Amino acid sequence: MFSSLPPTGVPFSWKYIFSPKTHNKMSLGDCLRSLVGGEPFITCSGKAALYLILISAFLKEPLRNEVIIPDYTCWSVPSAVVKAGLKVRPVDIDMDNFGLLPELVESAINKNTLAVVMTHLFGIPGQIDIIEEICRRHNIFLIDDAAQSLGASLNSRPLGSFGDAGIFSFGRGKNITTQNGGAALIRNDSLIEIAKGIYQNDFPMAANFNPIGDIMLAAYKILFSRYLYWIPNNLPFLKLGVTEYNPNFCIEKMPPRNRIRGAMMFEWLDKITHDRNEIASAYRELFEKNRFKGISIIQDGSSPAYLRFPICLGNKNNRRYILKKGRDFGISSMYPNTVSSIDCLKPYLVSEFPQCLTAKRVSETLITLPTHYCITNIDMENIVNIISSGKINLC
Repeated sequence: MFSSLPPTGVPFSWKYIFSPKTHNKMSLGDCLRSLVGGEPFITCSGKAALYLILISAFLKEPLRNEVIIPDYTCWSVPSAVVKAGLKVRPVDIDMDNFGLLPELVESAINKNTLAVVMTHLFGIPGQIDIIEEICRRHNIFLIDDAAQSLGASLNSRPLGSFGDAGIFSFGRGKNITTQNGGAALIRNDSLIEIAKGIYQNDFPMAANFNPIGDIMLAAYKILFSRYLYWIPNNLPFLKLGVTEYNPNFCIEKMPPRNRIRGAMMFEWLDKITHDRNEIASAYRELFEKNRFKGISIIQDGSSPAYLRFPICLGNKNNRRYILKKGRDFGISSMYPNTVSSIDCLKPYLVSEFPQCLTAKRVSETLITLPTHYCITNIDMENIVNIISSGKINLC
């Protein structure tokens, strides 16, 4: 009980909390612009950034109101779609990388399609290069959702740089964290002009100095330890790791103090990404040594930034066993179900869409393994032993 690994997290110093100061003279917006291009809009969350892009696209094309999204993804995505007054069209995913399948995107596009939101779960690039070409051919907006993928790339192009706009998230546990926060990087000129007006008029500036936020960051740093994480992990009201569908979220600009923090941590991005990928490679070797399957296949030209290491198990009974036994080792599930299964979302789904069988299977069998800096080789061996001890057959 008194030793419990967090599922995810990122290191930072006390100076980062109480006296943030950038050294490279670049703002967070400038850092992101230099990486992926476009006009930066720095927001209070990733879903607020996605909302800004979607509402701008809808104002540009008011006769189109459908947004194609993966049926298995973070529930913040449909929350942003609904907040923008749009309809959700769920599409099935690729078992290899958990991203949208290009051929299913093509078949889902119709005269009402406004945009496609392509997510890259766990920092694993999907086939967004192909989807970019499909969207260009059909003249619809493509949003590159790199909320979990800052530092990853495909064919040497950073995720977040594809399509008309990209988004990032800086919430707890992301590769860069400002406790909460997000960014939209818009490259479509017509969307930029619309977004500027919305951002200026409808996104108030959050308070620059927030002592509660500083205290939360300090608590995060202290409790992010294998010897202390059991404390928040046993407090259900904190809702650690809980994903909720809620379209009534706040829309604000990120305060200057947090922007400085983001720019400060940006300097560490390459090392954070490298270290996570090293841990993921070690997991892969251990599982391949044990002839386990169910591990995502990295396509040619892909350079991930593993936020977590995902595995799909043989069935949901296996998952229940492993999640219970591996709770103190940072083994966790992700989203509780598919997007199309969210009861409150039903009125905002398109009337008809094909069953998303792969998304359903992933929602029932996926587990994720920690890849953060606290993980040791012994931890990884213990995690692999937990999974193998159930005598499970990975699919």
